[in-house]
Amino acid sequence: MKTKLRFSPQLWVILSALPFFVPNPARCDQAFSLAEITARASQGDPDAEFLLGRAYSRGEGVPHDDAQAIEWYKKSAAGGNAKAQNNLAGAYLNGSGVPKNEAEAVKLYRKSADKGAALAEDSLGQLYAHGVGVPQDNRQAVEWYKKAAEQGFVEAQVHLSEILYFGTNDLPKDLPEAAKWIAKAAEQGNAWAQNTLGAIYENGFGLAKDLKQATHWYQQAAEQGDAKGESNLARLYIGGQDGEQRWVKAYAWLSLSKAQGEVTADKLWESYGPHFTPDVVVEGNRLAEGYRQQIRNKKNFQNAEQ
Repeated sequence: MKTKLRFSPQLWVILSALPFFVPNPARCDQAFSLAEITARASQGDPDAEFLLGRAYSRGEGVPHDDAQAIEWYKKSAAGGNAKAQNNLAGAYLNGSGVPKNEAEAVKLYRKSADKGAALAEDSLGQLYAHGVGVPQDNRQAVEWYKKAAEQGFVEAQVHLSEILYFGTNDLPKDLPEAAKWIAKAAEQGNAWAQNTLGAIYENGFGLAKDLKQATHWYQQAAEQGDAKGESNLARLYIGGQDGEQRWVKAYAWLSLSKAQGEVTADKLWESYGPHFTPDVVVEGNRLAEGYRQQIRNKKNFQNAEQ
């Protein structure tokens, strides 16, 4: 029987987030115009072929055309471009523009990963973890995740930490190692990791208990709009953090978490609602609106950076 990993929903990405490498175009081709890229691609430059394929796949400067994108990716991949190999692998994995072919996807991911492409390494880890196109093998998954994680690839750090944190039928839990990778992902701004690191510090799973650190990391997640982080931060305020202001802050964060449908926030509200006096509600709503605007501004900034 294949081991089922308890990945968080936003990280269940075998068929949805493996497909395409999508770097910021302003950072990778700003030195060349589309005409220059096209000319260089026509002369067989693998890097230009990749950029032109990506332009067609996104409809940037040219009409969106998946068939043209695939053709240019194939040329670039044949020339050894790791990004094109990764993108083409994703296309074969999902049957996007080409017939679905898991074996071909694995072959191309491996070529890209062998060149040190972190995204492809992480993708191979996911394929091995879930037995897609390869025999299910958690140890191979960990090896590929670790290669990508050591390059600072945050998604791989999260995937590696989850498999170590929960363990599998054939791999024991390793909470200290899991905590190390969760911390690295949290430091890079991953909201799931920030909330999880808060829980680790609160409960002493793999790290010494530290309520101050728990509060800090819950707040980091909450300030990104993470519903669980908001609920956990509210719970700590209810427990006595921040003195007399705790009910106002608890109300503010709980109201934001509840608005996202977080079940734990609903349960806290049922238990502690009587403490939300009219004055707390007025002040809490004002504070919640301020938090909401800060979250919106941070997301807008992050989107502009992508």
